[in-house]
Amino acid sequence: MYRILVRGTDDACLRPADYDDLDRELAAGAFVWLDVEGRDPAELDRLGERFGFDPAAIEDILDVEQLPKFDDYGDHLFVVLHALTADGERLDTHEVDCFVTRQVLVTVRADHIAGLAWLWDAVQAHPHMAEHGSDELFAQLAEVMGRRYIEVITAFEARIDSLADGALEADPNVLAEVQVLRREEATIRRVLSPQRVVIGALRSNVGAFLTPSSVRLLTDAYDVHNLVVQSLESTRGLLTDTLDTYRGASAERQARAATVLTVYAAILLPLSLITSWYGMNVADLPGSSSRLGWVTVTAIMAVFAVVSWVVFVRAGMLGRPRLRTGRRIAGGLADVARAPVRPFTMLRRSTRRPPRF
Repeated sequence: MYRILVRGTDDACLRPADYDDLDRELAAGAFVWLDVEGRDPAELDRLGERFGFDPAAIEDILDVEQLPKFDDYGDHLFVVLHALTADGERLDTHEVDCFVTRQVLVTVRADHIAGLAWLWDAVQAHPHMAEHGSDELFAQLAEVMGRRYIEVITAFEARIDSLADGALEADPNVLAEVQVLRREEATIRRVLSPQRVVIGALRSNVGAFLTPSSVRLLTDAYDVHNLVVQSLESTRGLLTDTLDTYRGASAERQARAATVLTVYAAILLPLSLITSWYGMNVADLPGSSSRLGWVTVTAIMAVFAVVSWVVFVRAGMLGRPRLRTGRRIAGGLADVARAPVRPFTMLRRSTRRPPRF
């Protein structure tokens, strides 16, 4: 699927256009943002031939395991970025391939990308967001993708805070939740660290495509990615601390259980002594010939048990029994990837606000 935004020489902002009019708009000197959904090899080959993109870049698009990177082919830049998405209940990232020329920005993706969709509508509502060229628009796209990860970091921190109480109580669900969050953190870190390096390297590529204005925007994008990467390092440490807290609380609970069993054994020891004494098959035991003998012995055993229990409770070796309440495993952070893109606060505003998705 193709969709196009065009800004002609007389246009104040980007406007939708038909794909069949692409050549006419380019010939008239218009700036074009072409968004392609899908990775059909034949269509990508035709797209590469139409714009003169390097065949190696087309091959990189078809490589589904491509990590963030960029290549300078002289007359165009090829950049691979990863945007935050969700795969069912798991957090995931999807590749967005970008071609940057003097007149055209081409984005190729396999699925819906919330950040890209937000920017697509925002540049139509706010002319100043696309008043220059493809390099600035690409830089804004990189920043929007980075800001989506900030939402995940906020959710990470909130989820870890919610795990703290469960870890102190040695709730077994905490272990599963920590493993889920570790998996989500590893998924983001795997692509975000190289993506930060790519954006940092692009800032020094001022030349045929990147103007000083776009470099400043790329610096903002780099700062956002750097913030997320540093926050991921903090969340990894917090998850480790939470896991250590859970292990310590679990060990304490096991020690307390061993203490309780020891106390019970100590309480039952004199009772077992009495029952074994009167269980001997010997005549003339005290009270054996009386009708109330067994009542007296049972009462003595009960008194021993109650007195022993009170002594151990006052010594702090036993506490009141508590009923455990089960906690549902919270799961991953896939819901964050599906959340609406928050509008940015801009100093210059038009009469329309960026939409929410």
